[in-house]
Amino acid sequence: MHTGIFITGTDTGVGKTLVAAALAVALKKAGHTVGVMKPIETGVSASNAVQSDAARLRSVIDSEEQLGAVCPYRFALPLAPLAAAQAERQTINPETIRKVYRLLAERAECTVVEGVGGVSVPITPDIDVIDLIARLKLPAVVIGRSGLGGINHARLTIEALRRKKIPVVALVLNQTQPARSKLARLQERTTVELLRKQAGAPVLGPLPYQSGLSRRFRQSTVRLAGSVAIKALAKLVMTFSTRCR
Repeated sequence: MHTGIFITGTDTGVGKTLVAAALAVALKKAGHTVGVMKPIETGVSASNAVQSDAARLRSVIDSEEQLGAVCPYRFALPLAPLAAAQAERQTINPETIRKVYRLLAERAECTVVEGVGGVSVPITPDIDVIDLIARLKLPAVVIGRSGLGGINHARLTIEALRRKKIPVVALVLNQTQPARSKLARLQERTTVELLRKQAGAPVLGPLPYQSGLSRRFRQSTVRLAGSVAIKALAKLVMTFSTRCR
């Protein structure tokens, strides 16, 4: 039986790629065959394609899949997917993404799919990221900030997913900025404590702030894959899949 999971976020830049990659590595270390997918990516040109999120996901698990399969839609401008596609006079077809996902899923026990932006980001005039998750029929892991503002963004995202009847496997909190001051540490601690009570899903983390991540992505990912939080996430993903069969 195949397991699939969709990694979404409360916003852009919250650490979706880092968590998706670390989860994929952890699952592979646990003995599973793993596939990865980043259906849509913006801000990627021919000159920086090797530094793209899709390329990093593919590389970190030594995948032999073609980059065009891992990321069917790639756009040069760093805009919302709909705007980036329109700028290149292209149209994103969710059915194409669904078909590619199914092909990738046939070759792996578990496929980790990373979204773009947050759940309400439009990918066509009529379809948002959340609609894509529903079409793929995947449960979601939400990545959010552990600092001030993280409560509102996380709860809104989880509520939106549940309105669409998309199961939320876990909320993973990430330290997107170092908590250097006493106040910042208090803000983080209270954010985590309140979300553990109010998120209505397992809350993991916060993951530590990663400086210089772009230069040491593989090393950082492999190290994070061995952390308590990511090991727990891998277990939740596989347990959820087994429970739903």
